[in-house]
Parts: sequence; structure tokens; C-alpha cells
Amino acid sequence: MKGKDLKRTRLRLGMTQKQLGEALGVHWNSVARMEADYDDFPITRTTELAVKYLLSTNLKRKGRKKR
Repeated sequence: MKGKDLKRTRLRLGMTQKQLGEALGVHWNSVARMEADYDDFPITRTTELAVKYLLSTNLKRKGRKKR
């Protein structure tokens, strides 16, 4: 997952960087740095899976099917 993918997913979830940071257990500034693809804040596989989980539960809650 790249930074632009993380940002697109966060916006699809309707979350701010602060809200996503809280859901992931990181500071909002870390989310901003991951979205900007800073080398010192890579998007780990664990973060990617957590974001995908949030997306899947959000879609189920809204009664939509995953694409």
C-alpha cells in the first residue's frame, strides 16, 4: 500500500487523520507522514491489514458489498 492508497481509503472511510490515527493507535502526524510516503514512516503490512479491516467493517455497516 502506498501513501495515496492510504489517503484514498481514509477518505472513503470518512475519517480524519486524527480519527484514523486513534483507530490504529498512532499519532495523527504519523498518518500524515505515511500518506506522504516518508521513508521513516513506512506503511507496514500490519497497518495495511488494519486499514483494510476498518474498510470492510465500514462497508458491511453501511450495507454495501466489497468491490
